[in-house]
Amino acid sequence: MKWVAVVLNFFMPGLGYLIAVPEQRVAGAFWLLGAIGLTVVEQGMKLEETLPNAFKLMFVTVLVMNVGHVVNTLMYFKKKEAGAK
Repeated sequence: MKWVAVVLNFFMPGLGYLIAVPEQRVAGAFWLLGAIGLTVVEQGMKLEETLPNAFKLMFVTVLVMNVGHVVNTLMYFKKKEAGAK
C-alpha cells in the first residue's frame, strides 16, 4: 500500500493520503481538490497558450508540490514501519 500511496500522491496529490494514510485523509481531500483546481486552470483555461510564462511557473510549482507529497508519504511510512518493530 506504501507504493500505491506514493505514486498516487505524485500524480494526484492527496489521493494517496485518501487511500492509504488514515491520519491524513482530511488534508488529502483538500489537496486533491486543490490539484483538480490547478489542473482546470492549467488545461481547461488554456494557460499555456495565453500566458506561457505563468504556465511554466505553475508547472514547476506543481512538480515541487508533488515531490513534497512523495517525500512526506515516504516519511510517514518510514515512521510507521519503525514503530511497528
